[in-house]
Amino acid sequence: MQMKRIPIAVLAMVLAFGVPATALADCASDIDKVENAIDNTERSGIDVTVAEKMRVLLDEATKEHRAGNEAKCQDLINQAKYMGNVE
Repeated sequence: MQMKRIPIAVLAMVLAFGVPATALADCASDIDKVENAIDNTERSGIDVTVAEKMRVLLDEATKEHRAGNEAKCQDLINQAKYMGNVE
């Protein structure tokens, strides 16, 4: 019985420490993608008014990222990505 608990404990540690690091990388990467799309609206085909709305979301996401709130950062940046059709 004790042997089965060790792998579960290891899995719990991986999830506890690995997932936030992955979210951190994803949010930072997505911030760069959205920023690039906003800075190149002609190339990305984003309307100026949409880009302005995306910029507000991007700024909020960046604040959350700096504060360490990766879930909120990812939520905001996903909204901006959806709005501008950014992959």
